[in-house]
Amino acid sequence: MLLPVGFAALTAIGGLTTCFPALAETTTAVVAALAVAGYVGAFISGPRGPFRRPVLRLSSAVLGPALAAIGVYLVFMAPVIASGEATFLGYVKLDDTSTWLAFTDHVLTHGHSVAGIAPSSYEATVQINLSAGYPLGAFIPLAVGHQLTATDPAWLFQPYMALMAALIVLVFYEVARPVVRSDRGRALVVFIAAQPALLVGYAYWGGIKEVGTALLAALLAAGVAALIRDGREERDPDTQEPESLGRYLRRAAPVPVLAGAALIGVMGAGGAPWVAGILGGGVVLIGFAIRKETRESHLPVRALVARYGAVCLIILAGIAVIGLPTVFASGQLFSPNQGPLTSGEEMGNLIRPLALAQYAGPWPVGDFRLEPDSGLLTVILVAAALIAAVVGIAAGIRAKAWALLLVAGGTGFGSLLVWVVGSPWVQGKALATGTASFLLLAMVGIAALLAGRTGWLRSAGAVLLIVPVGVLASNALAYHESWLAPRAQLAELERIGEDFAGQGPALMTEYQAYGVRHFLRRLDAEGASELRRRAIPRLDGADNAKGAWSDTDELVLDPAQEGLFTYRNLILRRGPGQSRPPSPYERVWQGRYYDVWQRPTAFDPATLISHVPFGSGAQPVEIPPCRVIREAGEEAGPGGRVIAAVRAPNAIADLAEFPSDWVPDPEGGTLTPMSDGLATGSILVPASGRFRVWVGGSTRGRIEVLIGGVPAGSARNVLNNNGQFIELDEMDLARGRLPVTLTYERGSALRPANGSYPFGLGPVVIEPVAEPEVVEVASTRAERLCGKFLDWIAVLRSPQT
Repeated sequence: MLLPVGFAALTAIGGLTTCFPALAETTTAVVAALAVAGYVGAFISGPRGPFRRPVLRLSSAVLGPALAAIGVYLVFMAPVIASGEATFLGYVKLDDTSTWLAFTDHVLTHGHSVAGIAPSSYEATVQINLSAGYPLGAFIPLAVGHQLTATDPAWLFQPYMALMAALIVLVFYEVARPVVRSDRGRALVVFIAAQPALLVGYAYWGGIKEVGTALLAALLAAGVAALIRDGREERDPDTQEPESLGRYLRRAAPVPVLAGAALIGVMGAGGAPWVAGILGGGVVLIGFAIRKETRESHLPVRALVARYGAVCLIILAGIAVIGLPTVFASGQLFSPNQGPLTSGEEMGNLIRPLALAQYAGPWPVGDFRLEPDSGLLTVILVAAALIAAVVGIAAGIRAKAWALLLVAGGTGFGSLLVWVVGSPWVQGKALATGTASFLLLAMVGIAALLAGRTGWLRSAGAVLLIVPVGVLASNALAYHESWLAPRAQLAELERIGEDFAGQGPALMTEYQAYGVRHFLRRLDAEGASELRRRAIPRLDGADNAKGAWSDTDELVLDPAQEGLFTYRNLILRRGPGQSRPPSPYERVWQGRYYDVWQRPTAFDPATLISHVPFGSGAQPVEIPPCRVIREAGEEAGPGGRVIAAVRAPNAIADLAEFPSDWVPDPEGGTLTPMSDGLATGSILVPASGRFRVWVGGSTRGRIEVLIGGVPAGSARNVLNNNGQFIELDEMDLARGRLPVTLTYERGSALRPANGSYPFGLGPVVIEPVAEPEVVEVASTRAERLCGKFLDWIAVLRSPQT
């Protein structure tokens, strides 16, 4: 239990220091100092200190919980480990993790304050959320880990959530002890109990608060239940007399105080249902304990009430002193907009309200938002879990396993209360938070039956083993439908953010929440279709819809309208449809996924008379009418200049033949591969040369392209935001029409993230490797640009005017 308690202490104390912006930066030093003090205290704490006796024994009592915790850690990390890259889950599916990373960046430098941050998508993210009272407790351990390891929190995020899940195992292992005496059996029980399908599903989405709340609620319940046991059984180790009230308080109160305060820090005022449910259940148990001790020991009721009352008051006071400041740190008790919390219509990222039956543990479908394919099997699994939980309650009462019952009952009460009053979106979070405690009851019930004295009890337990099998099968399905973030692509943004820090502001025209909210925060970056502070208007007057990609040629340039020229840096995703940015910008950094374009700080936007873009979609060039060129020269006037981006055209494949179950989208030029197979067609290469091969969209399985029978590259498990392409390879091609083949293969069942509905693929595009040439001519010679493929043409006034 030391590790879960240490986690609670880190969260609670860190939550307190970050309430004060001046102290936020000291958080890591404070918790490190407390950790050192704790080890010193343990060393000198007498014969019961951990350093006065063997700490590790290779016995089932140590190996059991350790292996169970490692097993759960691996379950929560499985898709990442199998991918072979240190990344995180939930990418494209949900952008919440980008917000969590922004909070992690912010909390140990500014605490809850949002003052003094330059306008950017990062600033908007933290300002909007923190000014509304969003709790930060869940991000403090992650931020401390970032500082201690000097590793970006994005790469620590999934291990952090897996670690919290592993700590749940250690708490469950202790609370199940009175019922499941066997160390090995108890390890198996808690291994399953800590991985209910709904909690794993939320963790694969980036549900950091659901996992953290499940851990802290269990720890709080275990700590409160231990008050009763300690009050009856513990004696002074020196005198063997019943311990004094002072010793009892010092030993019994810290765990519930730290767990309760940490729970408030993680959930804010929203943690009240769980705290109230657990503390209320503790009061009920204390009442029974007082009654029993009065009968058995004839101790005066007043003394027992004073003893338990004192510890209850200290726990409440401790939670209030440490936890409540985190609630009021931002000046808001609740968000001023409560609609998403209580509206019956608010689904958030859900497709439908989640079923209460998902609380049981097993839910055999890859995406927890959906109904399982087999309704009958699901009913059987849920019914079996309910029966097992009833047996678990009976076994807990018989064994006086008050901690077990309080973990399940207190956590369940909090989840039920939130489920009753919350919106469907909040209901899902409540179910995910409490489901592990219910599954623990069910697994304890199964273990009790298997240990029964009669054959029919053991047979019943054997039948109910379908529950853990259903849980493991459910998580195997979720493993296949996980969403892996592209490590190499995001690592480029991390490097750009470091290399160009302080040179902002910057603009991303791709929807990339992880870039503008996290990796590029020190560049004061904004996303054209992201949470932003500036308008960044489009030429067509339409809005930059969230999630969309805009080419630089589609945006207004005028800085007076908060257009493109407002930004010194452009962080642009490489792709066949990306135009060469306007002439003031020069490329200063090039990667596989991103280019950095920068304009001089002294650039005067008034020198630009007009900027006329050409091309569209995956073809960013065209040959404009010569009339347009002449008009540009006339617009420049005597002494003016005409600048054009001359660029060879792309070519787009026509994939006309494909399997009958593939779904075409003629408007978007995509094919959705519903099965393994290949699409064939042709492409007209405009001129001999070297080309870069691209495929639009995203893919879970493996794609391979052949042009003229020659492999043009392959890719697997690449997730993109809207409007982006997968780069395959470069190849030399001769002019003329060549056959093209696009092959799709889902891959082995052992591979992660290759399930779910496939993404649309296409079009296949070849782009000349040669860079666009920026040509400048005098206004009187503008016609020299006639007949050329142009990306854009710009008209600049004479320097004298």
